[in-house]
Parts: sequence; C-alpha cells; structure tokens
Amino acid sequence: MPKVINEDIVGKIAEYAAKDYSISAIARELGLDRTTVRKYWPKKENPEEETARQPTPQLSLEEDFDLRTKRKETELKLESLRIKLEDTDGETEDLEARREVALEQIRVLGEKLDEAESGTDVDKVQELAAKVKDEVTALLEHIKPLRKQREKQQERERQEREKEVKKKREEDIVRSDRIERNLRAVSLSGFAWMFPCSRGQAEKIVNRFIWKVGNVDDPIISSLHMVNKQLGIAEELKWEDSTSELKPLISECVNLLDGNSEEKQRIVNIMHARKERILIPSDEDMRKKFVDLLSAETNEKFVKMALKFNAALGHLADERFVDTEELLSKETPEPVVG
Repeated sequence: MPKVINEDIVGKIAEYAAKDYSISAIARELGLDRTTVRKYWPKKENPEEETARQPTPQLSLEEDFDLRTKRKETELKLESLRIKLEDTDGETEDLEARREVALEQIRVLGEKLDEAESGTDVDKVQELAAKVKDEVTALLEHIKPLRKQREKQQERERQEREKEVKKKREEDIVRSDRIERNLRAVSLSGFAWMFPCSRGQAEKIVNRFIWKVGNVDDPIISSLHMVNKQLGIAEELKWEDSTSELKPLISECVNLLDGNSEEKQRIVNIMHARKERILIPSDEDMRKKFVDLLSAETNEKFVKMALKFNAALGHLADERFVDTEELLSKETPEPVVG
C-alpha cells in the first residue's frame, strides 16, 4: 500500500535535503521511492536564485517514459553490482580496499542517477557504470580463487575439528569403560568378602544400584562409586556400630535373600569356613556371635550381623597374617554345614 504523503513527510524531505542528503538517501530513510522524493523536493527560497535559474524544459510523454525506463534499468544494474560486492569478502587487504572503493563508486553513481533530468544525464551515468562493472568483474575474478582456497582450508579445519572431537569421544568411552571395569572389579571383590554371595548375585545387586541412581551424567560410574562407598563403610564396622548408613546395601542384600534359601546357606557355608581358618580357641565371643547369626529371626538382622562378622574376620585376618586373597580363591559353594 503506497505511503500517505502528509505535511510531516514533506517537512522531513526538506529537512534531509537541507542537510545535503541525496534523493536515494532520503528515500531509504523515509521508506519512499525516489520519484516521490523528487516530486516533493523543496523549492529554492532565494528569489535571486529562482530568477537566475534556467527553466527546465518540459519532456514529452515519450521522452519522460524513455528517461524513467533508462533510469530504472541503470538503477537495477547498479543494485546488482552492489549485491555481488556485499555478498563477498575481499580476502586480502588490497582486494578489500578495492571492493570498498567500488561500493562507494556505485553509491555515488546512484546519487547521480537520482539527479539525472535527461536521457543524456542517464547515458553518462550508464557509461560510468559500465566502467565500474568491468572493474567489479575483474575484482570478483581475483577474489573467486582466493575464496575457494579459503573455503577449502575452512573445510579441512572443520574436518580436523570433527576428527579431534571423535577421537576425544572415543578416548572418553575407552577411559570410561576402563574405569567402569575397575570399579566393578572392586565392587565384586568387596562383596566377595563382606557378603559372599555368588558372583552372579553380586552383579545383580550392583546393577540394581545402577538402575536406582537415575538421571546423572554417568549413572554406571556414579552407582559403582556408591556401591564401593557402602562396602568401604561396611569393612570398618564394629559390633557396637550402627548400620544406618548402610541402608541401601542392606536393603539389596535382604532382597537377594528373600525367597532364596540356597543363596543364604551358601553365604553361611563360606563364613563357617572362614571362621574355622581365622579364629583361634580363645575367640569364644566370635564363635558365639556366629551362632547368634545363624539364629537371626529376619533376613535383615542376618545381613547386618553377617556384615559385622565378616568385617571382624577381616580385621583378625590382617592381625594374624592370614592371606585373604588365597582364602577367597578357595571359597566355593560346599555342602550345607550342619
């Protein structure tokens, strides 16, 4: 929809004209076409200048049509050159300077085109525009191979970055796998002493910890750290200590024993063998605690007592130089102890 021309816009045109703005510049500022700006261009107020000014000859309809057509054609050519230059970089300081000069030439020619009042004036602008076009074409030919060279370099750098990212990702995966394997080994080794269920059952407990960790950056490693922390606390247990900090571990061990009497008996068998290997005749209190463990009323109480009993056996084994690694290597599910 054409913009309504009111007194404010006419005043703005006069204001910008007084500041030596070109017709093109005013058209851009006010969102008008050049023809409208030219139509409302302010008249000279000095009577002497008005008298001295030669009257502009009226153009015929055909002459006016030709003038407007040639002006528009030239305007579009200049605009095409401007777009080509603005859509490219100079690549080097020298070429960038030439590009800036060519853009300025196009801007000046646009202003001269706005001021053209005859076909002859437009022809002069077209002549200069043709020279600028040749210069721009030559400039773009210089820039083109340099741009391709730069783009190839950028592509090589992008590919190198992708390789580095991929390499780092693979290294992180390998590192994470190694950490996970080590932590799993520590976890299973801890279970082997503190709660000597079968390896398969110990792995199930570890995996249940993983499922419960939830949405963290690395749930597997986080859960393994948690398991090992729980086992570390258990290893330091004394008979009088509270087991409140070990609720997650105790809960999983109880779940393992519920409805699984064979696994419970396996644990009892192994603990009995350890007792016979580590304890001496004077350890009557420990022997009594083992009997109490066997008569535990609930699986929860059994688990708590088993953790404390195995922690105590571990401390005694260290004091008496019993090779627990050798002991663990020989532990297998034997027939039920009577």
